[in-house]
Amino acid sequence: MTPLYRRIALRLIPLLMLLYFVAFLDRVNISFAALTMNRDIGISASLFGVAAGMFFFGYFLFEVPSNLILVRVGARRWIAAIMFVWGVVSVSTALVHGPVEYIALRFLLGAAEAGFFPGIILYLTFWLPPAVRSSIIAVFVAAIPLSNLIGAPISAHILLMNNQLGIKGWQWLFLLEGAPAVVISLFVPALLPSRPEEVHWLSAEEKQQIARDLREAEPPHAAASHSFLQMFAAQPAIYAWSFIYFCLTIGIYGLGFWIPTVLVSHGMTLRQLSWAAALPYLVAILGALWWNRRSDRLGERRLHLAGAYVAATAGFLLAALAPNAAVAITGFSVAAAGVIAAMPVFWSASTLELAGPLLAAHIAVINSLGNLGGFVGPALMGWLHQTTHSYLAGLIALALALLLGALTSARLCKA
Repeated sequence: MTPLYRRIALRLIPLLMLLYFVAFLDRVNISFAALTMNRDIGISASLFGVAAGMFFFGYFLFEVPSNLILVRVGARRWIAAIMFVWGVVSVSTALVHGPVEYIALRFLLGAAEAGFFPGIILYLTFWLPPAVRSSIIAVFVAAIPLSNLIGAPISAHILLMNNQLGIKGWQWLFLLEGAPAVVISLFVPALLPSRPEEVHWLSAEEKQQIARDLREAEPPHAAASHSFLQMFAAQPAIYAWSFIYFCLTIGIYGLGFWIPTVLVSHGMTLRQLSWAAALPYLVAILGALWWNRRSDRLGERRLHLAGAYVAATAGFLLAALAPNAAVAITGFSVAAAGVIAAMPVFWSASTLELAGPLLAAHIAVINSLGNLGGFVGPALMGWLHQTTHSYLAGLIALALALLLGALTSARLCKA
């Protein structure tokens, strides 16, 4: 990585990681809240899976328009607006009294967050050529395991605040973890530049270098102009990329929403969960950074993408067959490393191959269709657990989904 792009990364990525950390924590903290909330508001295991996944229907419906609005109004204003809204919705979850209210707020949270992740991926294409994008996206998406690594012990300890000031532990969880999004959103317009040409810390020559690098990296078809519908008809591969991402999100959210309850089924206490649920994500951070640096250094995407999916498959199978909590944690660590390592390679490869005038829409379509796996994974786990009274079938189903993703990515990815 050249000094120019290293400097850009140091300027942008810490703030983006903080924003994604807050977003992902608000998205998955229900995995801890469920340990006491489900009983209080009358939610079964299968209904919890449906409610957890309802987030992604809101995501699906609002993602494409949200990304197109970002292009029109600029990153700084739009990211700040959606952060404020999702923070308010997250805090409001502390007030639910039954399943209907809870499911409705999960839908609204998904609608509010819909434009964030695809918007940031698009935003990074304004600044970074493909040669460095995978490594830097890997650092950005490290916010996912960090939100679990740091958030797991925090969430476990917040639950222990049960009945302080007459507020239940799971209510404290939503109040204390939702508020940061509201507060941080007020500072985003002043801290986040929309494009390279807006900043004072790049010279005119450096801005020209960025524009030249981005232009030279575009594939030949990128310059062509088409209508919205023609673009999607001309690139049917967008739906194959969506399927690959669908398989990945089944794994990511099946993991994120169910690790605590699976480990509790192996006899772990709430206090033990504070470190046990975090450990897989520490492994994921280290593994993902190494894997994506290797991918950028070799300029190879296909085998790195498929290999990460295969590792996640093996991890879920190990967790499914685990005779005790220690082996389950090992399996979840391998699975977490695989799914987190796969994400940056996926976005680096897909944004390169789909580059063009409708890249914003392409990213949003892939992310919205793919994130439906975030509904399927938790809901399937919940249904299979309620049907079989075991987590074995659900974890094997997650492993099979990732194996399908590995096979598809090996065939589709060209780089």
